[in-house]
Amino acid sequence: METPSEVVIKHEKLISLIWGIVVGLVLIHIALQACHYYFQELPWLLREIFDVDEEESFSTWFSAVLLLTCSTLLFLIALSKNKETYILHWYGLALGFCILSMDEVVGIHETFNTITEVAWTVPATWLIFLLLLVYWKFLIELPQPAKKQFLIAGAVYLSGGLLVEHLADYYVEVFEMDNFGYNLMTAFEESLEMAGVVLFIDSLLKYLATGNSETVTINIKLK
Repeated sequence: METPSEVVIKHEKLISLIWGIVVGLVLIHIALQACHYYFQELPWLLREIFDVDEEESFSTWFSAVLLLTCSTLLFLIALSKNKETYILHWYGLALGFCILSMDEVVGIHETFNTITEVAWTVPATWLIFLLLLVYWKFLIELPQPAKKQFLIAGAVYLSGGLLVEHLADYYVEVFEMDNFGYNLMTAFEESLEMAGVVLFIDSLLKYLATGNSETVTINIKLK
């Protein structure tokens, strides 16, 4: 016998909590880097676990969690579509964000940079243009609130992940990495990326919302 169960998410409280964590992680990173470069040298391991630009850090783990959350929400939306138009687009987005989550901790794009002199941001930019062509009609036919929110979230995320990171590569060529300026750039880059993902999670929760904008109800069948 199947018994329906409900998971109720107070999405405004959840989003506020996530914003608080994001701001906290970025401020800790900046504070530790400022202390290290201007006041007292700090142990590398202490800086590493709070460094937003390091793979083995709280920030990277949290970013991976946020991206995996996007993937999960997109998968739930895809499941709710049955055989409606654009169901493959929803599943494609779910898979894409799952890959982005893996990349945060595995470092796929960093590995790409070790096997070629071409910065990974170059092919990534072309890939984004290709995806825009594939998803253009999908975006156009989204409900107006979701369409606007999706585009804003994507623009914020890509401005950090592609534009600022590309500029950071030029900065390293001139000033190298071991300085406070570079760490400020990485803080700005990661802030934009995490902000974009949080905005996207917010828009997905609103898209899933049933009845009002404060709660999201997900029906789960338990056998």
